[in-house]
Amino acid sequence: MNFGEFKEYSNEKFPYYSKRPQQEQLMAKIYECVQNKKNLVVEAPTGVGKTLSYLVPALYFAERGKRIIILTETIDQQERIFEDLNSLKHNLKISFMMGKGNFFCKSKGEKANTLYCQLNKGCTYRPNKKPVCVCGTKKDKIEYEGNVSFYCPLCICGYQKAKIECFDANIIVMNNTIYYYLKDEIDKKKQTDIVICDEAHKLEGSIRNAATIVISPDYALKRLRFMAYHYSTTRLRTHFERAPDDDDEIFWTIVEDYVTKNASGKDCINSLLFNGFRITASGLKEDVAILGSLLEGYREIKKIKKLIGDLKENEEIEKKDLKFKIENKSLTPLELQFISDRKISDVPLTEFLENLNGLKTITGNFVIYKNNFSILCEPVLVSTYLNKLYGSASVVHCSATLGNLNIHAIKTGMGKSENLILDSPFSKDRRKIIALSDGEDMKFNSMDITSQDKKRKKANEKLFKLVNSADGNTLILFKSFGDLKTSYEYFLDNGYSRNIYCYESGMDGKAAKKLKEDFQKYGGLLLATGRFAEGVDIPGDALTCVIIDSLPFPVPTPLLKREQGLLEERLKARTVKDAHWSAFLMTSFHIMARTVIQMIGRLIRTETDYGVVIIQDKRFNEWVGLEMIKRKYLKDEFMQMTVESASNYIPQFMKNMKEDNLKNSSFFK
Repeated sequence: MNFGEFKEYSNEKFPYYSKRPQQEQLMAKIYECVQNKKNLVVEAPTGVGKTLSYLVPALYFAERGKRIIILTETIDQQERIFEDLNSLKHNLKISFMMGKGNFFCKSKGEKANTLYCQLNKGCTYRPNKKPVCVCGTKKDKIEYEGNVSFYCPLCICGYQKAKIECFDANIIVMNNTIYYYLKDEIDKKKQTDIVICDEAHKLEGSIRNAATIVISPDYALKRLRFMAYHYSTTRLRTHFERAPDDDDEIFWTIVEDYVTKNASGKDCINSLLFNGFRITASGLKEDVAILGSLLEGYREIKKIKKLIGDLKENEEIEKKDLKFKIENKSLTPLELQFISDRKISDVPLTEFLENLNGLKTITGNFVIYKNNFSILCEPVLVSTYLNKLYGSASVVHCSATLGNLNIHAIKTGMGKSENLILDSPFSKDRRKIIALSDGEDMKFNSMDITSQDKKRKKANEKLFKLVNSADGNTLILFKSFGDLKTSYEYFLDNGYSRNIYCYESGMDGKAAKKLKEDFQKYGGLLLATGRFAEGVDIPGDALTCVIIDSLPFPVPTPLLKREQGLLEERLKARTVKDAHWSAFLMTSFHIMARTVIQMIGRLIRTETDYGVVIIQDKRFNEWVGLEMIKRKYLKDEFMQMTVESASNYIPQFMKNMKEDNLKNSSFFK
């Protein structure tokens, strides 16, 4: 293989007449790094065409025997990558692997569930040692690591089929979480040579979430109550219906009265017999044995809930203080029978028990704390997990917003890597970033709520004036829903005449998409938090102004404190000056800066887009903006203005851009 051959191949395979210079640059860099067994971190702004730029090299190397995994976060993006791959004409085996929850479970007749699938060892729809299926079809053979099994091409479940296709695939498209769970398994037959991660800024969070253990007794207790009702007699259910829905004590007292007339709790558990997934009882009535076992489970989990309730919120906990224990072994098979009877997919009780068992695996890299009545056990650094998953593969990370590429490489286990920052194909003159010199310092002070309220009011006054001066469709991004609500009320009270759309806490993806579409169609003002901004694509005149109300510095959770502390210790050990400041830059500042870049990136998505980004938070003008430029998060300069001067500048800028678009439109050519 040589570069001349690769260049000729890329010219033939590229589906358009010509490539952008940035695409040529990215393809060449990927080729170079794979050839030299180096890792590569790429920041490619919207419009560069990075997907094609890594797919063409992926096909080139796959056709020459290398095995490739392509990672991305969302199913929509996975489907687009899969479609793009198949449009590029090849004879390769391409596999598209989703999480189990996206498949139909033939065994249950419902949406698949990971734990149920693991526990249902006798499932007839997965590969086994029998060469002939119950349907009479001769099965296909699969072999790896010396193990031989057989599967029926007609009866095998969708998830197992997709996984088998991964074993021999030349290129596999999957999301980050599946990569964490399945990479070692699918590599047993064929090693991965290249890992390409799109939307790479999401990888660290995805792997951390996958490795996090959550201990949440409430969901388990709700399932126990649901199960007890299901297995009760009609007469007992009549008593339950007289009890308040939110009163567990009365409910379980009724169960206890019924059970103790016939047996003790231990007798109930010992009398249960498990025959596959069907449960019977020996020496006791079946409903008494089951209800007694569920009652014992309730008592044990209620003790755990009490222990959690006594802990302080958002303070780190020692592993030795988690003295949680469940001796009742009947709960998992009881729940499996229950979900089979009820035809439902989730197993919160079994997940709770599995997570309790998972506490044994926690190392010093985990931080443990209470949050919203649950215990979170989160890995602090995920670089070790990822480094192990990469193995000896060449790794390429791509994203429109990575911020500091070196910090990203360290935190995602890539080590010393090549960096490539590509220029935007769109003119920088069409977007202006304005930092308000007389904005409000929005740093939260919980000790002075009165001062906080005054700052909020002044900020709202500035926002109102800026929105009116922009006189176009505006997106304001807030740090909290509380701030969003006060601004919404201020705009209403002061007679804002156009439509106002509000992103709400708990809004699911479908509702958020509808909100964006309505704003894009009818225009006006959209109030949202920074989380909503990621991935929002509103082209043209549908969005011409983005205002960042408050810099999104993260709340100092136990996880963030521990991560910053660990990094500071390591930096001090290497005698790095200002270790505390450097650790802050790698954690809180890094998270904030990358989020701000995401927010700024909402504005210019196509060649005809234009507009202004205004950062209201005074801290950006005073030090954050310059630090972001210095640390290479922000690639564009910003303008420092007062609210008054910005209000005068913005209308003229918008007018000039509209006239420029008219001059260059096809209508006038």
